[in-house]
Amino acid sequence: MSVGFKSIFLHALTPVHSGTGQTPAVIDLPVAREKATGWPFIPASSLKGVLRSQADKADEAAIFGSVDAAGSVSFSDQKLLLLPVRSFYGTYALVTCPYALERLQRDRSALSVGMATANLCVPDTADEIALVTRNSKIAKTGKVCLEDLDIDSNADETATAVASLLASLIFTTEAEQESFCSRFVVVSNTVFSFLCETATEVSARNSLNPDTKTTTALWYEEAVPAEAIFCGAIVSTDQHSATHRAAFDLALKHLSNAGSLIQVGGKASIGRGLCRLVIAE
Repeated sequence: MSVGFKSIFLHALTPVHSGTGQTPAVIDLPVAREKATGWPFIPASSLKGVLRSQADKADEAAIFGSVDAAGSVSFSDQKLLLLPVRSFYGTYALVTCPYALERLQRDRSALSVGMATANLCVPDTADEIALVTRNSKIAKTGKVCLEDLDIDSNADETATAVASLLASLIFTTEAEQESFCSRFVVVSNTVFSFLCETATEVSARNSLNPDTKTTTALWYEEAVPAEAIFCGAIVSTDQHSATHRAAFDLALKHLSNAGSLIQVGGKASIGRGLCRLVIAE
């Protein structure tokens, strides 16, 4: 019998542009951001639309719903869990914060009622301190250098344990898990919010007149960098209904059969949004 809940992780293989349309701000095409935190996220409707397009027509209505009836499966927003940030040591760091881990823990505990869930929380840290793992590649001489931030590092056992657990959920090979753990770092909620504002990727784009080959339009668009990791869930809308449980199991089957690579968000023609989808056990 299905438990009616699975964690989903999206690992960005290319920059992801899940946008909100054109704005009059400095960045013409920004990414979608949470209202309260200002952190980038991928709306549930984006993920649902991608997965619906890959489902068999015979099963589409049962899983995703129709005009006359709601679907048997609900998708949550994909929240930003780890942001890749340029690092002076180790090339780049995978940065998270106590609140991002706390709400992942909260969501897993709330949805997996009656099931034991491993602890993913780390203690709050000061703005001047970054928690790294024992075998960190991004910390040298007691410092981590993220973009233009110079922060004292502290090799923390809790951070090491959380990194190992997340690595086991998201990656399959030992080499990938070791690489993930060596780049894992926890900064304060304030520093993480600052990096979410300043460490995204902004590209200048233009269009050319086909005859004169001169620029006819110039705009700037934002993307979450490659290697970012988002987290969310897929949930059965009625755990006590045999029909809904069957549709939930069918949805998981389609997700598995679709393969691990999906395209999320806009700008697909220039390679944006290629993500590895992981259904965590």
